[in-house]
Amino acid sequence: MPPSPNVALLSSGSTRPQTIEALLSVAGFRCCVFHAGRDLIHGISHDTYDMLLIDRELPDIPAIDVIRAVRAARARDVPIVMLSEVSNDDALVEALDAGADDYLVQPMSERVLLARIAALRRRVMTTSGRIGLSVRAGPYELNSAGRYALLRGKRIAMTPKEFDLATLMFANAGCMLSNNRIERVVWGRELSPLSRALAQLVSRMRRTLALGPENGVTVSVVYAQGYRLDVLDNARADDVVTPVVPVAPRDPSQVMARHVEQLMSA
Repeated sequence: MPPSPNVALLSSGSTRPQTIEALLSVAGFRCCVFHAGRDLIHGISHDTYDMLLIDRELPDIPAIDVIRAVRAARARDVPIVMLSEVSNDDALVEALDAGADDYLVQPMSERVLLARIAALRRRVMTTSGRIGLSVRAGPYELNSAGRYALLRGKRIAMTPKEFDLATLMFANAGCMLSNNRIERVVWGRELSPLSRALAQLVSRMRRTLALGPENGVTVSVVYAQGYRLDVLDNARADDVVTPVVPVAPRDPSQVMARHVEQLMSA
């Protein structure tokens, strides 16, 4: 019998931590509650969690900075959900840009909360199961096992959503992908028509991968419809070199400690 998924809940108290903890327990999750951002950052450097639920309002460190610190140290490994009483596009986009995988506005019914958590876990499990697959376009290679990109043999770190978007677009090079389809794949649902999250994610992916004519791969906006990735004629398949062996990952606890020191001294 597989072990129960382990969830870390970072809550200031406004998100009813006891209620959420009990709800997750009934649903078959183990839940560890933290009440300060520094405690969570320290905790995940010693224990492994399958998901993080983070309250937007924290007593010590801004939740956005906690998410960035987790992503900087643990990269893609753990899905993150922000719980918030603020319902506006700016707050949602800020959370997603920082590295959150979902943004849930409270109060929310217990059934909906559990359904959203379960849906995110299914997406993560499905994605993590695609071990050994790689997608190539021009001088680029996307490594699905490590969830990073290679550009002419040089490794490029990517956020989870950047990688999911790149994988979808590289696998459909030359085809127009509708906004709704991209949103369903990357976020698991269609976003608000007024949301800027997709446009900002595409822009960030372009910068991260240095996409452009100089590297033989471009991303274009198809007005009011979606986006298209194109591989230019001068981007030959033999531009891709044999992947380099990744360097050993840094000690997460050391990275997190540096982030906490920077955040507390700011």
